[in-house]
Amino acid sequence: MIEAFPFMLLSVIVSASLNNFVSENTIRRIIPKNKFFSIIIACFIGGIFPVCDCGMVPIVRRLVLKGVPLPAAMAFMLAAPIINPVVGAATAFAFRADSSVVLLRLGTAFFSGNELKTHRQEHHHAHECCTHTTDDHHHPDHSVADKFVNTVRDASNEFFEMGKYLVMGAMFGALAQITLPRGMLMAIGQNSILSIGVMMLFAFFISVCSAADAFIASSFNTIFPVGSLVAFMVFGPMIDLKNLFMLLHTFRMRFVFSLTVIVTILCAGAGYIINNL
Repeated sequence: MIEAFPFMLLSVIVSASLNNFVSENTIRRIIPKNKFFSIIIACFIGGIFPVCDCGMVPIVRRLVLKGVPLPAAMAFMLAAPIINPVVGAATAFAFRADSSVVLLRLGTAFFSGNELKTHRQEHHHAHECCTHTTDDHHHPDHSVADKFVNTVRDASNEFFEMGKYLVMGAMFGALAQITLPRGMLMAIGQNSILSIGVMMLFAFFISVCSAADAFIASSFNTIFPVGSLVAFMVFGPMIDLKNLFMLLHTFRMRFVFSLTVIVTILCAGAGYIINNL
């Protein structure tokens, strides 16, 4: 919780700033209309944002509400927590500057992913909780001071809105850490196939920040194959317990289920290929 909250705060500030200082027309001009190129651009934009997975959902929700195509927004959400410079540096430090692990992690993160909740009651509830998720107060004649006040207000509302899901996820993640025997994990880790599933499951329940997961993965470096460690470091920032709560609050269950299945298959497949290189 202590580790995640600063990143969550940074994310909601970015989200609120997008709503108050960046118009939807600007965002639409940056993101190409072509679906393929929009995903590529979104991945590269995500690479320069030092934002953790702990607070990506508020940003993605804001981008979708601004009119950014969902595939591009999801590409940004999945890529940004893994390929940004801070995480890359942390991974290099954790694995003692082993460039192969860093490149495998960053390369595996380039994935591609329909709609926000549109039911009237759910839509109204989202607006009530998040306050100003639309552009009601985003007017060009507002002064900088007004926009700043709105940014602080929006960030505060989103922090507490998403924060409760982070708290729930962290609680269950902590429970998983004290109930899963480490010795059992090490024994299963000897199997190059089972180790992938175990490490992905471990990443899901432990719900650790993407800026710190490399240090956990490096502690298994002599026991688990590299592909299993990469799967752990890629799958966790994309789909873990705390993020799942936030996703279910923001998107339809059918979409979240599809996204989870696709990410799981891709991460497991990438880990298997790396283990057999």
